[in-house]
Amino acid sequence: MQAKGALALAAAAAVSAVVAAAVAFTGGPAAIDPLVGKPVLPKVAPELADVAKVVLLHAGNTITFVQQDKVWKVAEKDDYPADPAKIRKMLLGLAEISFVEPKTAQSSLYHRLNLGDPSQPKAQSTSVQVFDAKGGVLGSVIVGKRRIDELGGGNDGVYIRLPGEPRTWLARGTLDLDGDVTQWLDRSIADIKEARIKEAVIHEADGTTLTISRDKPEDKFALKELPAGRKLKSDTTLVEPATILQGFELTDVKAAKNLTQPQDGLTKADYTTFDGLTVHATLAKQGTEDWVRLSADASDDKAKSEAVKLAARWNPWVYGIPSYKADAIHPKLEDLLEPLPAKPAAGQSSPAPSPPKAQ
Repeated sequence: MQAKGALALAAAAAVSAVVAAAVAFTGGPAAIDPLVGKPVLPKVAPELADVAKVVLLHAGNTITFVQQDKVWKVAEKDDYPADPAKIRKMLLGLAEISFVEPKTAQSSLYHRLNLGDPSQPKAQSTSVQVFDAKGGVLGSVIVGKRRIDELGGGNDGVYIRLPGEPRTWLARGTLDLDGDVTQWLDRSIADIKEARIKEAVIHEADGTTLTISRDKPEDKFALKELPAGRKLKSDTTLVEPATILQGFELTDVKAAKNLTQPQDGLTKADYTTFDGLTVHATLAKQGTEDWVRLSADASDDKAKSEAVKLAARWNPWVYGIPSYKADAIHPKLEDLLEPLPAKPAAGQSSPAPSPPKAQ
């Protein structure tokens, strides 16, 4: 009972804050609309645990989030997992937004609040629909321009419009509804720490091989194919190509069954850890994008369970990755080495050494 009482007091305080803000905006209590302080989507908060689907429409593009086996997935990306923290933030934001002040009801002015038709290609508004597990609609709202700390005290404002109603509103709350579907993906591919990596063997499409390895975790990486008389650019030159799997994140993703990978021009790399895990990467360029497939196996019983889990996670997917990560997967030998001394131009001899200074 004490907990419920505390929640009730908190809710009352929130409503009071909204009403106070509305008074400041409208000039007095007499002008306050009866909706002020009430939730924009009243069914969402009490049914938050039962929300099973959310659909966004922005600039004519649809993003559909569906909860399956307690995991939120992105339908337009072959049901790849969504970023759980971002989904949670969105759901809480939808549950908490409340009416503050009525605004224009003239459709010709909607564009000023970014509340035009979200189905239009250049629209800046976002339509949100929330559904329960049975397909019932828990709420719909069109979301427009955000106003950071608009209501003071760290309370953001956002302009909204209910579908089918001409009147727009300033609402209290924070909503971040990114229209780029890739920004909603769980971006982490792998995070195998640098200290675990023993060896990276990179097989280039032209048949050359680079072997980067060390005997102990505290050792520096060495290049097996280091040419005689040449030096690495620095002691850390080999770290990035050897430890690509640390903090490895995607830029896009596709189901492997829906993407035909080329057979030529592939770079293949094998990363082995000190505890017996080996990760195999196959990198391909398709158009201007770099795509990588990953698999895993193990030579040691300690790493077998990890390899099985990673393989199950990776095998269904092909990951789009940033170009700088792709470059690290297939480094060129000359890019790892100190440049050779410049050769004198034709017809010129090398400069004579300076005479010794008088003692």
